[in-house]
Amino acid sequence: MQGCHIKLAHARHPVPIVELPLLRIPAFAFATLAALLFTVAFAAMLLASVLWCQQVWGYSAIRAGLAIAPGPLVVPVLAVASGPVVRRFGAGRTAAAGCLLFAGGLAWWALALDTAPHYAAAFLPGMLITGVGVGFALPTLVGAAATALPPGRFATGSAVTTMARQTGSVLGVAVMVALIGESRTAEAALTAFRHGWLTAAAAGALAVAAALALPRPAPAAADPSKAPALIRPPSH
Repeated sequence: MQGCHIKLAHARHPVPIVELPLLRIPAFAFATLAALLFTVAFAAMLLASVLWCQQVWGYSAIRAGLAIAPGPLVVPVLAVASGPVVRRFGAGRTAAAGCLLFAGGLAWWALALDTAPHYAAAFLPGMLITGVGVGFALPTLVGAAATALPPGRFATGSAVTTMARQTGSVLGVAVMVALIGESRTAEAALTAFRHGWLTAAAAGALAVAAALALPRPAPAAADPSKAPALIRPPSH
């Protein structure tokens, strides 16, 4: 009911926070949806990886930070390298590949990690795979959402995408905390974390589907001045 009330309020307000007609732009809508789903998985992964290292393997805070560092370190490199890939294969396929890799890294952890600390053989590969996935998925989805917007709605649309990502982060953390809970034994913790990783991987898989729904832009749409004016500016 609250969601319906918010939707009606935004539809009737002369200057709404979220301009609902933006969601009628297919590329923007699917890119934003994929970004939301991806950040659900991303936030869950980030929280779970730190908690796993500290609570199950007994790492210190500094050691846990160093353990997860390889993943974030590859993201900027892949973000830059993803540009030519997007131009060749399109934003949808590139982002879908990144989301799939990310989900695969989470599935790897669910299968490979154990209560015995095997960092190089079990944890590090999953961290690197998820890092590659982030590098291909997140910048591509944000860029796809932005380029789909009419020039006069760039700021508002970018804010909507940012809000979707923040919402996804909140949901991801909440779901992971609920799944992990407070395990009293190492085996119970392993089972809880595996459920969390697989749930996050499922969110990543849903992001793959949303990314694949992104339409490939027509050649003429490359010029922003030729983009259709789908949203009327507010009258004064």
